[in-house]
Order: sequence, then structure tokens, then C-alpha cells
Amino acid sequence: MVRRASLVGPLLLIAVGGLFLARNLYPDLQLGDYIARDWPYVLIFWGVVRIVEISYWAGTAKPLPQRGISGGEWMLIVFLCVVGIGFHVARETVRWWPERIPWESMQAIGERYDYPVSAEKPSSKTPRIVIEEFRGDLEITGSDVDTVKVTGRKSIRSIDKDTADRADRESGLDLTGDASLTTLRLREPRGFGPPLSAALEMTVPKGASVDVKRRDGDLQISAIDGPVTVSGRATSLTIQDVHGPVSVEGVYTGEVLLKKLTRAVRFKSQRTEFSTNAVPGEIHLNAGTFSADGLIGPTRLSSRSRDVRMRDFRESMDIELERGDLTMEPLEAPLARMQAKLTSGDVSLVLPESAAFSIRAVTKSGAISNGLGAGFKVDSDGRRETLEGATGTGPQINAPIKIDVNRGSISARRGSLTSVAPSAPSTPAAARPLETITQ
Repeated sequence: MVRRASLVGPLLLIAVGGLFLARNLYPDLQLGDYIARDWPYVLIFWGVVRIVEISYWAGTAKPLPQRGISGGEWMLIVFLCVVGIGFHVARETVRWWPERIPWESMQAIGERYDYPVSAEKPSSKTPRIVIEEFRGDLEITGSDVDTVKVTGRKSIRSIDKDTADRADRESGLDLTGDASLTTLRLREPRGFGPPLSAALEMTVPKGASVDVKRRDGDLQISAIDGPVTVSGRATSLTIQDVHGPVSVEGVYTGEVLLKKLTRAVRFKSQRTEFSTNAVPGEIHLNAGTFSADGLIGPTRLSSRSRDVRMRDFRESMDIELERGDLTMEPLEAPLARMQAKLTSGDVSLVLPESAAFSIRAVTKSGAISNGLGAGFKVDSDGRRETLEGATGTGPQINAPIKIDVNRGSISARRGSLTSVAPSAPSTPAAARPLETITQ
């Protein structure tokens, strides 16, 4: 019997090639998430194609294969299942699952050649500064000046110096616009030239508003009085001493530090959304943790997978977590409204000794540790436990603490968490010379 070739193999090749082509055309495409979530569609598609093939062969009176799926195909199916389930389990359980794989930083063909760059342009005291996306590191500092000044280097990775020199002549640093609007752009070589990146330091008037679009590398912004907007993707991000509203949206694979921000702050990534009215303290954010110390709300945080620690916050707090542990420690009375909803994770609540409040905390599958004293009781109903009670008088009784956990334990007590606090994420290094990302 003649063995008939299947269309499955060629169609799978087309699908895999299409995925990688889409990744090249759209660098922010989250291939890992698509594989983890949608891999069963490959098996469904495979089965449908085989049914159509066999039905066609039967309808045209052509010989049918002895088995619908060959032994080699069964081995490939097992392999796809192992890989797909592995991606899915990692995505659902590992809290440091990356929001983006930094493919660009893995490129290391050729040698790096550095070329100095600089530009300067007069400006008003309150210009709008626009940074178009480029690969590399950028530090923006506000100062009492009436010019926009950029210094640094561009780096070209090439197999020989002649090619790098030619790319240097075809590329450049463009600082365009007028006194009220200045745009910085790194012009890349024409066609399929060698990879280009840069490490730049930029000084702008303190009253400037800054709009930065990132492609990769580290970004530092400090001492700005106007609004700051950051979008795109980067490795690490530091924003501090900013007196205008701050908006951050994108993908960050390293450390994020937000510090001494006097106006509203909004942060949005693929897994986490956060907003608050001011950050007189600081926020540390990395792949697995969100740690905030010193917030003025109302504050709202929703995250798919992170451990969260909130300390010394004022005004209302609303938190939603799919996976991750939560620690809340307001330091001063009177307390504001606090609400937390967790799908899977433990909650630790530490309240000031003198605070007046009411609380209702429920875990549908877990245990509750009550260290709040008299007036608070825990009721059990199978695996479900509920903590309720109130103490003191005042308007804070009408803004209660509500905690709802599907799977996990709850600990509530008075006192200080200082002696038993989990270690905070590592603080990004102090100001340092910016390094060009590896191409």
C-alpha cells in the first residue's frame, strides 16, 4: 500500500515561520505567552487536517493509510504536549515569568565600535522634549538651563571597522525643532546595515515636559518639573524627583524605581496596572515583586503574578492579585478604606496599635491567624474561615478593611512589621555611566 503524504507537516512549518516573521515585524509580540496559552490549538488543527485528508481519500476511492497518525507523528505530539504544558505551568505558577524576552541583548555577532556624538539646541524654560525610540541607554536630567544638550556615544556592531565606519557616516544624532518643541532621534544606517545603539546623557530645562519612546536599554529621568510620559520597552527604568504627572506604559525586563514623585503616577505593563496620587517615598518593581513605601492615594493595583508589599500608605487602597502574596502595613491612624482580592496567595496585615477600624476578612480555602485582640473573632465553616470585628469610633469605622482570598491564609495583627518584613527588591545602583546594550 502506498503511504500518502500529509499536509500537516508543511502547514506546521508555515505556522511556525509565520510566528517568527510576526515576531520580527512586531518586536513586542509576546511569543512565550501565546505558546503557553494557545498551544492546544496546534493539536486541534492537526486533527482537523487529518480528518479532512482521510475523508477526501475515502471519497475519491484512494487507498487509506493503515493508521490515522504515524509513529513519528505520535512522538511529535508527545513533544508538543510536554513543551506546551511546560510553558503553561511556568506562566501560571512562576512569578518571575518574563513579560518579554530581550532578544536584542542576545545578539553578539561582530565587534563593537564606538563613535562620539553630541548636539545642542537653544530652548525655552518649559519646552516639550520628545525622544524617538532607539536601542541603548538614556539619562535625562533637568537643570537651570535654557538649552537642550546631548552627549554620549553611538555603538555599531560589525564584523570589520570599514563596515562600521560606513554605517557611522550614514547614521547620526538629530536634534530638531524650535525653542518650544525639541525632538531627539538617532538616525540609523540605510537598508540592512549593522546594528546601532547608543549611550546618551541629556540635559534639559527643569520646567520641560518629557515624552520618551523606548526600544531597549536603561532609562533614567530626574529633576523634571513638567509631565513625564514613557512608553515602549526597556531593561531598567528609574524616575525620581519629578514634580509633574508621571505615566509609564510598556514592558520592562529589569528593575523599575519610582521615587519622590509629587503628582499623580500611572504605571501599566502586560501584567500589572498601578495608579496613585503621589509617591513621596519610593516604589521598587521587578519580575516577581512590587514593593512600595510611602504612597498618597487613592491607590489601585491589579497584577497577574507578583508578590506585593505596601507600607506607609495614606488614603484608600484597592488591590487585586491573581497569584502572589500581599503584605499591607499602614503606619499612621486614622486608617482609610482598604480592599484586597486574591485568587491565590497569602495576606499579612499589620495595623497601628492605636488605630480604630472594622474588618471583614474571608478565605475560602485556608486559615486565619487573629492577632487583633478582643472584639475580633474567627468563624470556621469547613475550609472557609471568616474574621470579623471592630474597635474604636470615628469615620474610619465606615471605611472598613475588606479582604477576600480564594486560596491562601490571612494573618492580621497590631504592631510593626519591621522585624519580620520580607526583604525588599534590590535597589538599582546609584547614578553610573550608562552602558550600551549588547547587539
